[in-house]
Amino acid sequence: MIYEIGMLCKHFNGTDIDGSLITYTGDGELRTATNLVVYSNIFQDNKLFCREYEDISGEISDEKKAMFNQTIKVQPLTDEEISIINSEEFIENKKELVAKKFSKKM
Repeated sequence: MIYEIGMLCKHFNGTDIDGSLITYTGDGELRTATNLVVYSNIFQDNKLFCREYEDISGEISDEKKAMFNQTIKVQPLTDEEISIINSEEFIENKKELVAKKFSKKM
């Protein structure tokens, strides 16, 4: 398994780590789930998400690999990316983006 408890990761949807705010809604099918990964968005309090390991660790298409500069759907952050998202400027900007996104849905 490539994921560890507490590991920071990014979803391939988003051209950079600032644009990768993803909310999973599921696929609507009823089936038995196995090997689940439970995770949360670090900028949304009190929300947990759950996906099958194979779903988040699967390779993306060659086109998406080039576009998003990663090889799997949910990829661990690099040390440089962790440094960026821990900066006060990034945190404030991300909180504003999250607040705007969810205030529009209400």
